[in-house]
Amino acid sequence: MAKMPKECQELVNNAYAAAFATCADGVPNVVPVSMKQAWDDETVMVSDQYLNKSLANLRANPHVALSVWDEEGGFQVKGTVTYEDEGPRYEQVAAQVQAILSSMGYDYTSKGVCLIHVEEVYSVTPGETAGKRLA
Repeated sequence: MAKMPKECQELVNNAYAAAFATCADGVPNVVPVSMKQAWDDETVMVSDQYLNKSLANLRANPHVALSVWDEEGGFQVKGTVTYEDEGPRYEQVAAQVQAILSSMGYDYTSKGVCLIHVEEVYSVTPGETAGKRLA
């Protein structure tokens, strides 16, 4: 396991959205996700409201990439996903997602939780560090 730098964790938690990439049978799929959180320096949670193709890909190949950025730069996190759709961690996320989305007028619920176990972290900041492995 690799450890995300503090700046990466903060950006995961504060960026409006991130790009979540999966791949199965050589066909990539990238979707925007906004319900995401760095739980610690080795784990990122992505809530599944409607990850249909992504979930099918995860079942075939659990390796993913998540990219987050802002106007100053960003990070790419690569890792392996464990998917949970029951249990206390899922229930906690589902309640949190329901509260947030219902306050915005949406009627979506969390179908499950993707827990990304961080294996690599890269810079996506333009300049000298672009593409550099950080962890």
